Amino acid sequence: MSTRAAVIAALLLLAAAAVYSLERRPHDFNREECVLCHTDGSNRVSSEAYESLTAKCMTCHKKLYDNGYMHPVDVRPKNVQVPFDFPLSPSGTITCATCHDIHGSPTTPSGQDSAFLRRQEKGKRFCDICHQATDKLANGHEAVFREAHFDSKYIAASDARDTIDSMSLNCLTCHDGSMGKAVTANAGAWRHQEDFINHDNGGMHPIGMRYSDAVMNDKKAALRPLEQVDKRIRFFDGGKVGCGSCHDPYSTIPNQLVIEDRESKLCFACHQMDGNYHGRL
Repeated sequence: MSTRAAVIAALLLLAAAAVYSLERRPHDFNREECVLCHTDGSNRVSSEAYESLTAKCMTCHKKLYDNGYMHPVDVRPKNVQVPFDFPLSPSGTITCATCHDIHGSPTTPSGQDSAFLRRQEKGKRFCDICHQATDKLANGHEAVFREAHFDSKYIAASDARDTIDSMSLNCLTCHDGSMGKAVTANAGAWRHQEDFINHDNGGMHPIGMRYSDAVMNDKKAALRPLEQVDKRIRFFDGGKVGCGSCHDPYSTIPNQLVIEDRESKLCFACHQMDGNYHGRL
């Protein structure tokens, strides 16, 4: 290597080091952020702060929820064995800090991204730390993706009104009947394996439309205003109805519904229940 090339390489390394030093490391909290959990100014975290930890984590990590599905939090573990080094909240519920050491190292000893996990196992091996009997308890999804944060692998254009949302495209990687790679799919009515509400629609429900547009344009559907929709119903890619609006792969409710559909409660989370509309879903 020539002297000139060596000098240029050294300068580039110095520049890279300077940029890296200016970049804020993950979880390098400042004083204003510390008081989110350490409310009394000490290292101790109050029970009240611990119980609301999910909301505090969401101040920065809300995209994890908005773009996909998350392992359930703020729930008591059931049919799993949680080890001692995976702490629960004072009330015995799972929080983000159960799996993630908030003040841990952002990298593993080998220099890889640690995701602040409490152990170095990744993927299935990490899940199996608690879910040792997953295959017996699985609803069909855990054994497939074995991820605590299942986000979309697709990017949908903001003006793609004729395309289903990116999260539904993810679902179709398996639920298209072929287990193959997903392709662009147009919005429309999608058939379930069963007639899910036992009416004459053959188990069909439209996906891909923007809910706010449907409220204005489809009066027959008698949809509730968006602000009145049950918050467990989610919309994707700027407000589109999709598979993830009614289903969550981590849900323990039959058919992985986000709301138990006893007496059509799931349906009426969006559709107004009145004398003119009841029974015509």
